Amino acid sequence: MKALRTGSKELIKEINRFKVLNIIRHQQPISRAEISRQCELGISTLSYIMDELKSQNLIYDVGESTSTGGRKAKLLKFNENHGYVISIKIEEEQILIALTNMEGDILLKTYVPFEKKAAAEKVVSLIEREVTSIFASQNKDMAHLLGIGVLSSGLVNRHEGKIIRSSMLEWENVPITTMMKAHFPGVPVFVDNNINGYSLAELERGEGREDHNFLIVSIGAGLGLSVVIDRKIYYGAVGGAGEFGHTNLVMGGYPCHCGQDGCLEMYASEFYFENKYNEKAKENPEYNESDYHFSAVAKAAEDNDVFAKSLMKEMGTHLGYGLRNLINTLNPEKIIIVGEGVKYKHLFEEDVFEISHANFFEKVDIPTEVVFSHLKDDSWFTGGALLAINQLFQEPIYEQMKTDV
Repeated sequence: MKALRTGSKELIKEINRFKVLNIIRHQQPISRAEISRQCELGISTLSYIMDELKSQNLIYDVGESTSTGGRKAKLLKFNENHGYVISIKIEEEQILIALTNMEGDILLKTYVPFEKKAAAEKVVSLIEREVTSIFASQNKDMAHLLGIGVLSSGLVNRHEGKIIRSSMLEWENVPITTMMKAHFPGVPVFVDNNINGYSLAELERGEGREDHNFLIVSIGAGLGLSVVIDRKIYYGAVGGAGEFGHTNLVMGGYPCHCGQDGCLEMYASEFYFENKYNEKAKENPEYNESDYHFSAVAKAAEDNDVFAKSLMKEMGTHLGYGLRNLINTLNPEKIIIVGEGVKYKHLFEEDVFEISHANFFEKVDIPTEVVFSHLKDDSWFTGGALLAINQLFQEPIYEQMKTDV
């Protein structure tokens, strides 16, 4: 359990400072009068905080509001160029790395391959090499790197900065933040499950901007879930909430990399295509060299390949039943489907909608909206950056949240 900081004038001052800064970050451009109204701070206190934030180059004046007859109010904006953040997504055979500003806007991105099942030490070394190269190529000072957000598959304890288990990477109990900090001394490092990172992008820039209770389901190489309750990600006891892909769909079904059999992930993701192609190859050797990746199967289906079309339909059917179970269990306002598979939704969305909407709540006229994300693939980078940025600017009420930003 995190320890609360002892109450003091200094703590109140810090909380007020971060509260003001976050209002500007999320509602910019905004006037002093509106900030004062929301914070309920006196003019002198607010002016002191504003002067301090300006002196630290965190905010700046950006013009004046439209006049309604009185004096025009000056507007304030957060300085997105105050520093930089590195966003990292560790996939099964590659690292995705992006340099972003302090709003999560991508300035540069790169992809670094590595051998499947590579040790965590090797991957972290590759990250250090690439990040150093990025700053050098952009003529930027590493002293301006203010945070690093790391997204990974598997069970992640974000408070301890540890990847407890990623069966896709074959990592167990990897203290990823400690390892990263050894290569980037003094730079705060934050880690989370990749789908939770993507949820941050949806909350701020996507389908989740206006909703309070919704689910995000990722389809592609695997199947992921993030649960948002009251606009906050629900993590469960140790950060493992959302292992939706490892709920059992078929008794005695396909073996899963997690050690169970019949997991939904084996039927509603790229793994399903792999399993079915392997079965097909036993009957017909021509299928031995088949590419079972989502993009390849989708292209074959678009080219009217009967087998590929059936696989996309079956995958969509399995996904539909999975979503129906989620709706019946959690009664969300909305489900947002994200990930690589979204690009090929035209091949399976009809089955997903038909099956998922035939749920318990629809029978009593309580609909659940099921939508596909409109965000681009780059939003993984945005989410990873926001993981770091939101922590850097979080009100420092806990001992371990105290920061020098």
